[in-house]
Order: sequence, then structure tokens, then C-alpha cells
Amino acid sequence: MRIVRFFVRLFAVIGFLLVAGAVAVVVLAVRHEPALPDAVVLELDLTKPLAESESGRIGSFFEHQTTLREVLDALDGGRRDPKVKGVLARFGDDSIGFAQTQELRAAIERFRASGRFAVAFAEEYGGGGPGNRSYLLASAFDEVWLQPLGTLGITGLSVELPFARDAFEQLGVQPQFAQREEYKSFADTFTKSGMTPANREMMEALVADLTRQLVDGIATSRRLAPAAVRTAMDNAPLLSREALDRKLVDRLGYADEARDEALKRAGAGAELVEPFDYLSVAGGPNDTGPTIALIHAVGTITGGKSEKPALGEVAAGSETIVEAIEEAADDPDVRAILFRIDSGGGSVSASEAIRRALVKARQNGKPVIASMGDAAASGGYWIALAADRIVASPATVTGSIGVVAGKFGVAGLSDKLGVHWDRVQGARNAGLWSPVRPFDASGTERLNAILDDTYANFLQRVAEARRMSPDQARNVAKGRVWTGAQARELGLVDELGGQEQALTLARTAARLSPDAAVTLTPFPPPKSVTDQLMELMSGRGELVGAMAAVAELRPLLAQLRPLIAAVQGDGVQARMPAMTLER
Repeated sequence: MRIVRFFVRLFAVIGFLLVAGAVAVVVLAVRHEPALPDAVVLELDLTKPLAESESGRIGSFFEHQTTLREVLDALDGGRRDPKVKGVLARFGDDSIGFAQTQELRAAIERFRASGRFAVAFAEEYGGGGPGNRSYLLASAFDEVWLQPLGTLGITGLSVELPFARDAFEQLGVQPQFAQREEYKSFADTFTKSGMTPANREMMEALVADLTRQLVDGIATSRRLAPAAVRTAMDNAPLLSREALDRKLVDRLGYADEARDEALKRAGAGAELVEPFDYLSVAGGPNDTGPTIALIHAVGTITGGKSEKPALGEVAAGSETIVEAIEEAADDPDVRAILFRIDSGGGSVSASEAIRRALVKARQNGKPVIASMGDAAASGGYWIALAADRIVASPATVTGSIGVVAGKFGVAGLSDKLGVHWDRVQGARNAGLWSPVRPFDASGTERLNAILDDTYANFLQRVAEARRMSPDQARNVAKGRVWTGAQARELGLVDELGGQEQALTLARTAARLSPDAAVTLTPFPPPKSVTDQLMELMSGRGELVGAMAAVAELRPLLAQLRPLIAAVQGDGVQARMPAMTLER
């Protein structure tokens, strides 16, 4: 089935070259009608991250990166297709987020409930790193394979937070930040040498609830007692034979053996088919009927256009997202909006622009259902407040209702380098955000006034949207992050589930039956293959050869981005702290 992808991209390339006049191309008129085999085994590569949206992909033109939506559509379409007999998935380390893992588990369970099989294989679940989420997802399959000499890395969860105060002191850099309130630990990275009591309390609660979800999920899928799973974690990483003896895996074997077994179970003439190829021929399960708009807010919330840079984090640009919301709101065919969020926050002003656009869409008669992915915190939760209903996965990092602002003073570093600054100014607060001048009394007063007003507005929006009293809103705020399960108990979200549950609510809000056929249409539409090629050839796209080299730098750059934002003066931020889960 890879030939389907080959022809799609080949004809796009040929079309571009013809338009550009770069090369004379002779096209032979050969008609190719791709078809599916009579017996299909869906082949999933879950060793790599799944992009939340087409615009969130980071990869080269010739390397297709699968999206979460593709996998969900292939599984949900496949369970209704008599040609699809089962699924074979390959696992590795914890490259897929916790909430995505839970959403995929639910999709696998629906797939298996239709009478189809699901086989999971890994050389190692985790290898040199953790394999908690990888194995949690694999445990939902009816047959779990592990390569001999492989390990099962269900070592449990931990959180690591960086603290750089001592480093800044040595450099002569003075972080000057204020935040609301005690759990808002974003600035602690720069101003503290370790966790505050409030931060530690929050992180311990977060790890405890996520660990419970991990243990309960594995125990339920493998029909084991939770205590047995916890004992296995305390002894992990487990050798392959130990994992088999503890009934955590079903078979020890190699990739070719797992593949042959899956094809044998599917019957004569069975072939492996990837999600992209399957959907290209069979179509998706949400391709007919009334239109539901799908809009993504993925990455750090900023002003301007959404970006997918080769370096750093994906940016959820308010200009791009607002334009998409307005187009969906003005489209008479759109019956409702499914708003998918995967963001730890960012600019308050950009978040408010997005929230306002969603409010106007609802006023225009378009119901909005928010579906929260791995994170919808700070600014990510701010924009969710505009929805009619909020759906979160149990593991979604939720809340962090608080704000932070400040700057880095580099006068000490500048002095060490022998660079001295002098100044003239025409008003008392001129140069307020200058990095070579610390906040004076007037500047500190203005900073606190801005923070107090922004935080008060955040609390008011929470109280109004979630039908809480001001005291109730403040009690669940204070900058604290919650899991989706905790947030549901606190009233911050309406239901637990993934995009399928949110889509059901969107159908109901659009006055359709809960299982009505709908067309799920991305806004803005994804770029065509030709457009991507034109960007690459014009120098605006990612450099194909550089992508592999910078891949390992992305986690470091994600940690550094808050520092860059503060130095650049990005204003008041509703952002959760950078943290590393599972090390």
C-alpha cells in the first residue's frame, strides 16, 4: 500500500514542476486505481510521536508523520470494515503522551469489541528510558509480544524540574518575576534552588494520581491485581522472562514472528496496511454528513501566525487560530466546532484573543466543544473556558490558573563583560522592561497592578464559565495543575474522554443524533503536498537534511524557550512550568 503514497506525492511533485517550469516532464498516461486487499491488518508505528494536527507535524516532505487523528480514524473506520481483520502495532519508548495513550487505548478497546484482534510488539518497552506509557497502551491489545532479551521498562513515574538560580547568580543575571499564586511555579525555575513546599505538594499529587491511572489501566487490561502491577514496577526494568512470568506479556518472539502470526490470524492473502494508505482508499469514518469544524490549538500560545519551526516548540498563533474560528463561524455548512487543545499556555493577550473568537462563534450559533489533549494548562485552559462543554482525558494536565510576568536583569553580566550602560529617559517608567535596569518602586507597582488585574480576570472567567462562586474559583486556582481526573471532580471539566467523546457531544450540540454520520473538516485546511514542496524549494520550509540533526536538541530548546520569551519581553504569561515526566 506504500504505492498509494508514492503516487499521491509523485503527481504533486510533477504538477509543481510543470507550473514552475523548472523541469520539462513527460507524463505517461497510466491510470492507477489503488485497491485494498481482501484481508487487511492495520500496521501502526507507535515508536514515534503522533502529531496532534497536520500543522503540528515536524518532518521532511518525503517522510510522512502520522497524526493522532489518522490513527483514530483508521481504527474506528476499520472496525466497521469487513476487510479489516486486526491491527499490528510496534512499540518502543514513551514517545506518545499520557492523554494520547489513553485516547488510543479507548480506540483499541472499541476495535477489539468489534471482534477484531490486536497484536502489540516491541523489541523493548522503554529500553534505556521509561516504557510506562508505551506498555500502558500495549496492554490494551489482546496479545502482547516482547523480543527475547528485551526489557519491560514499567519503572513508574517521576517528575524532574530544573532550578537555575545558582547558575544565574554566577552569571550575574538577576531574574525578577512575580506570579499569582503560590502554586504558580513557572518562575521558580529561575528564582529558586529547589521546590517550594507548595510546588512539591502539587507535584506529589500529580504523580500519585497519574501513577494510579497507570497501575489501574494495566491491571484492568491484563486482569491482574493492582498490587501485582505495583510490585512489578518496583522491580522494573523487567527481563523478558520475568515479564512473561508475571503475565505482563503473552509471547516472547521477534518482529517477523509477530508479523507472520498477525497475518496468519487475518487469513489467506492478508496484507499489512498503514493508516495513511488505508484512509486514502477506504476513506475515513467522518467523511460524510453535516460538517463539524476541527480546530487545533497546539503548542505555546503566541501572537501572530501558527508555526512549526525546525527548532524549538510548535507555536499556536492567535492570528491563525482566530481566523480559523471566524471562518468556521461564518460557514453556513458548519454545525459545530470541535476545538482540540494541547498547550501548556503562553501569552495572556493571545489567549484572550482566541477565547473572544470562540465566544463570538457561540453567539453566531456555533456550539463549541473543547477536547483537551496531553495538556490544557494556564493559557491552554483559559481558551477552553469559552467552550459549551470541556472534555479531558484522565491524564490531561489541567488548570494552572495563574499568571506570571517579569524580566531578567543582565546588568551584572554586562559589567562582568566590561560593558557599561548609561541612559536618559523622558518618563518615569520608560525602560520598564529594559534588561539592564532592575524594576524600581514604580515599576514594581505597575508589574503587580498588571498581575493582579490579569489574575482577577482569569478567576472571573473561571467562575462564570464553570458556574462557581469567586471563592470556589480561587480554591481550585492559585496556579495549581491537576490531572484531568482531578479536574473533573473539581468541576473544571465536564466529562472524561477523548476526541470521540467530544465529537459525540458536538453532534448532540448540533442537534444531531449522538452517532450521526458527520464530516470532520479541519480549519484551516491542511497544506497540500504541492504547497509543502513549494515552501521547501523557496527556503521557507524545514531543511530536510537538518531535521534529523536537530531532533535531539528539541527537548533542550523547549526548556530554554521560557528564558528566551522573558528576555524578549513577551508580556504577562499564563504558562505552566517546564517539567520532565518519567525519568
